[in-house]
Amino acid sequence: MKKTYTIQTVNHTPISDEKGSIIWHLIEPDGRQRKVNGVTSIDKAGLIDSARSVYARETPLVESLLLHNEGETFSIDFTEFNKAQGYINREIYADMQRCQKFSCMVRKLGRVLAVAGILIVLWLGWTFYQSANQFAQKQPLRPSTHELP
Repeated sequence: MKKTYTIQTVNHTPISDEKGSIIWHLIEPDGRQRKVNGVTSIDKAGLIDSARSVYARETPLVESLLLHNEGETFSIDFTEFNKAQGYINREIYADMQRCQKFSCMVRKLGRVLAVAGILIVLWLGWTFYQSANQFAQKQPLRPSTHELP
């Protein structure tokens, strides 16, 4: 599985003289943002000597990220790593992602229908109010049976 990433930002925070934390903010080809965390080893000059990923699955990605800078776009092929680690192909989750998108569409449709329902109730209320007003205006005035002294 080959993927292309663009490095949006890189944040490195020294934790001690020898260790640090690094976070890469990436953009995937479909526009989704992704955050990758790593732990760095810092040399005596204060520069990053090496980094290891927090999650084993991201090991080749972190190794490749160390070779690139902010703003760069690069591609990486995870096929061999996934085979060696016995990871299944993530494309089997495509149906699940489609279902999530469908669920999101249903939620949006529900909101649209709720707003439409509210508008219809308001319109019916306004129509009833106007009809009642017109009806009241057409009624003849009755003389009062109780006169004030």
